[in-house]
Amino acid sequence: MIDLSGLTPLRESRNYKIFQHPEIEGALLKVRVDESIRKHAVPRYAEWRYGNLRQWNREANEYLAALHRGCPEIERLARFMGYAPTSSGPALVVEKLTGPDGKLATTLHAEKLAVRKDKAATQRLRDEFLELMDDLERGQIVVGDMGFENIVRAQERGGKLVVIDGLGERVMFPLALFSKWAFQKSIARRRARMSRAFQL
Repeated sequence: MIDLSGLTPLRESRNYKIFQHPEIEGALLKVRVDESIRKHAVPRYAEWRYGNLRQWNREANEYLAALHRGCPEIERLARFMGYAPTSSGPALVVEKLTGPDGKLATTLHAEKLAVRKDKAATQRLRDEFLELMDDLERGQIVVGDMGFENIVRAQERGGKLVVIDGLGERVMFPLALFSKWAFQKSIARRRARMSRAFQL
């Protein structure tokens, strides 16, 4: 078990505390801090088996599928490095992505806010986001929870945008995993919805 007592999280959110992995310099430990919420009187299989860790099962499956296909677009994803028991609970082990200052990479949300009054900079950011979406579509990579907080600019990828969270489809019948038509419709909806957020 990895002892996290005395360590300060690098970042915190509603769902996670993110720690530097004490044994692997290029890795982070994402510890879930939210409580599992039962949504159904009779729990679905994943809800019953994994509780609030069921999202990790979906993410690992999507990453594994991209590995199996051998698609180069997998470089648009933070590397999945496994799971680990810690003193604060189960942790997802993921690649540490950084900015030019060596700290955790800046989210696309933060970048978007920083340039919101600069039309040219906003347009460049939008173009980079659309390039990311093109790569995800080319690699047939499903990101069910596509949000600006789940995308960062990573020095490890030459300053390109990278998805760090939200892989896999969250619906009960994930048609986008089996149907190319459903996948293209799904990514087109996300592309259109998020592109509108760049408009001044």
